[in-house]
Amino acid sequence: MSSGALQIRLATVSNRVVGSKRNFLVVILVAITVMLPAMVWGIPSNRDLSNHFRFTLPFYDALRSGVLYPGWLAESNGGYGDASFRFYPPALYYLLALMRAITGGWYVATLVTFTLISVVGSVGLYLWGSTILPSKNAMWASILFALAPYHLNQYYQATMLAEFAGTALLPFAFYFVERICRGGSRRDAAGLAISYAALLLTHLPLAVIGSIALFVYALVRLTRHQWVKTSFYLGLGILLGLVASSRYWTNVLAEQTWIRADNILPDPSVDYRVNFVLSTFSPDNLNVWWMNILLLATVAMLWPAITLAWSHKTKPEVQQPTLSGLKAPAVLLLLTLLMMTPVTRSVWSLLKTLQQTQFPWRWLAITSMVAPLLIAAAIPYWETLAKNKKRPLAILALGSVAISIMFSASHTVREAKNLNAREFERTLQEIPGSPGVSQWWPSWVNEPVQKMNSHVEAGDRSVEVQSWEPELRKFTIGAGKPQDVRVRTFFYPHWKAFADGKELGVRPDTDGALLLSAPAEASSVTLEFREPGRVRVAALASMLGCLMIAALLFLAKPLKSAFV
Repeated sequence: MSSGALQIRLATVSNRVVGSKRNFLVVILVAITVMLPAMVWGIPSNRDLSNHFRFTLPFYDALRSGVLYPGWLAESNGGYGDASFRFYPPALYYLLALMRAITGGWYVATLVTFTLISVVGSVGLYLWGSTILPSKNAMWASILFALAPYHLNQYYQATMLAEFAGTALLPFAFYFVERICRGGSRRDAAGLAISYAALLLTHLPLAVIGSIALFVYALVRLTRHQWVKTSFYLGLGILLGLVASSRYWTNVLAEQTWIRADNILPDPSVDYRVNFVLSTFSPDNLNVWWMNILLLATVAMLWPAITLAWSHKTKPEVQQPTLSGLKAPAVLLLLTLLMMTPVTRSVWSLLKTLQQTQFPWRWLAITSMVAPLLIAAAIPYWETLAKNKKRPLAILALGSVAISIMFSASHTVREAKNLNAREFERTLQEIPGSPGVSQWWPSWVNEPVQKMNSHVEAGDRSVEVQSWEPELRKFTIGAGKPQDVRVRTFFYPHWKAFADGKELGVRPDTDGALLLSAPAEASSVTLEFREPGRVRVAALASMLGCLMIAALLFLAKPLKSAFV
């Protein structure tokens, strides 16, 4: 190669690097910009905001007291507590608690947390897009993802904070699946493991939906060339992700029959059968009615990408990348559109786990990821049209996308109910002790629950409380006849009572409150929430999973010998 050619090539590479850095910076700035309305007008509020902070506040207090993973939410339901800590993924609450410790206040911590999540999601989409598209097109895909109607709705209208965070993590899983399918390495398997574990620890319904989407995506991307190696790394990444997060999901599997969930007095509004998009156009079903509108806004943004199906026949030179690289996203887009509509009702009826995600319209979260990739891929074609006699058609396409974005700005964002710092703090003060979501109540709880004016009721016998912590209570009971003592705590099998070294029997009252059998003599009682042995085993497995992921990341010797 001549010196002149070498200089040209180096200059080209340098320009690409500079362009990539510039595009990356734009992605971050746009992700921050979409959060500016919350910074100016206040934190968006909906019923889910209180539900999330009903977990967050005591979670933070538990961490401050040295409990790394609390097992019982003690203060909810007027002090009776519930098992929500055992079933709701904890990652978001760790992050909020960390930001609270750094910033010193919940209002700023919340704004910082979700601005960070917005940036993480946009970066993840950009990285995934960069494996398929040129850097500039990947930048546009990320921008469109940040502005996607459903994605904005997650934060500004529905306040589905955990799903918003899960949507920010899922693009990383697709990114590493794509890299593995392109012949990736052990580090890509480790990246898949980290992103999949993080998704499981952030939002379980999206993890279920995302698992299906990842499987379909990988199935389409698999080729005969090195399919054994690819399958191995894909399986290894998912397996290590499951192991690393097992401290959480093993509780869900082992104890799911102990809570009400949707099995006792189910809420009709969360039944999957009434939450298919396009199943009704009546505003009586407000969820579906609004999701129909969001789907329409998404289609208004999406339809210009349809040209990818035929533009290569007339303008093959504008196709970057080739359609083969977009096959998997296109299949995934079709899957999402089908899975959210009544067309796939029979599929939903067969899969219990899918039904437990409650809302078929959650698939719009994945639509919001793959549609921007296809739109960005079609940009070169529309740029070509804008330079010839078909410019009006290009203007129409641009206008359609602009209308979708303006709809989100004028309705989803502008019409959000925002809380300023004072209102937000007042809301947080009202949360402790308030009724929790009944789905997290133990299954043996029956309403009405008896109101108690003290922690312990023992009839005519005296009671003195020495300490009353979320998972450890100590009190003395005066002498008297043997009887059941009622404690202001919902019974759960992990509660154990002891007096003078002997275990006391515990059982639920008719309304679900904990009853313990007190002996006749005066007793010093210890009531403790004890995790079963399987929790310690799962915690050890999670630690080993994390160590194995770290080994994949940092071991010098690659795992190639089995596939050579």
